[in-house]
Amino acid sequence: MTDYRFRLGMYLPELRLPFDEALAKAKDIGAECVWFNNLPDEPPIAEMSDAEIDRMGERVARHGLEIFLIGASNPFKGLHLTDLDLDTMSTHPEFSEEFEKFKRSLQVAVRLGISAVNIFTFAWPGEYTAGKPTWPMRWRTRGGVIAEIDMAKLVKAFSMVAAEAEKHDIDVAFSMMPWNYTNTTGNFRRVAEAVGSKRIKVMWGPADNTNCGESDAETTGFDNVRPYLHGLHLKDLHVIDGLHLNFEYCPLGEGDVDYLTVLRNLRDHRCDAVLSVATHFQTPSGSAEEAMRINYANLKALIQKVETEAG
Repeated sequence: MTDYRFRLGMYLPELRLPFDEALAKAKDIGAECVWFNNLPDEPPIAEMSDAEIDRMGERVARHGLEIFLIGASNPFKGLHLTDLDLDTMSTHPEFSEEFEKFKRSLQVAVRLGISAVNIFTFAWPGEYTAGKPTWPMRWRTRGGVIAEIDMAKLVKAFSMVAAEAEKHDIDVAFSMMPWNYTNTTGNFRRVAEAVGSKRIKVMWGPADNTNCGESDAETTGFDNVRPYLHGLHLKDLHVIDGLHLNFEYCPLGEGDVDYLTVLRNLRDHRCDAVLSVATHFQTPSGSAEEAMRINYANLKALIQKVETEAG
């Protein structure tokens, strides 16, 4: 009998509720820990005073929950890497603004005893301005080919990030959006190895990897991310026509991702990573809570199957 236990978390904004209501629902649904990057209808985390940050932490603890990851907004999520010049990027106004948010994330993490902060990894060329012109190339190449100059920019940016994180003794968990450079496990590993910092971690998103054409995310992909795992960002989808970015989100375990293999790998390698549930799909009622409860029920059923096998 194995004593490995899966840790259940939640990406809190998916509930689309005021902060305290969302915390209560997360606990009721079954979460042990949460992560988030904003509080609805409240000041941005980067602009909160230390007293407000302390109160935020107390509100989470009051519900018997733990924050396992935090972000002050979404640093670098919407910033196009090609808009930055390698030599001057550190003084670019938008880069500097995003970097300050990241540094505030670190301060919040230290203050609340959170082990890692969240960061994004810049947008592919034209991603938010011209109808995703590089998507077909990225699909055909299992996530995209990072140009040499762009890799140099990524290394420079995330070396700065890693150095700042080291000062605070905090890890940095990269997100895996299809629209950012660490969209696949292969690209994440290439960036992480090029930066070469022990502070670099990942919020692994197998569904996002699958959506980018990485068809072996659950196996080879797992090997790529295993040394860096902080948590998993769990959702599911069907890819209808990958070349034309035609896909649909669906309940966990009902899409293209082989989550049984994912869970078995986590168990067999005894990975200390939080299973953080998201949703993205819509129920007929439109209820975000209902979607989250469906995904939690589906995840627990998958876990039970894997645990029964181990027994």
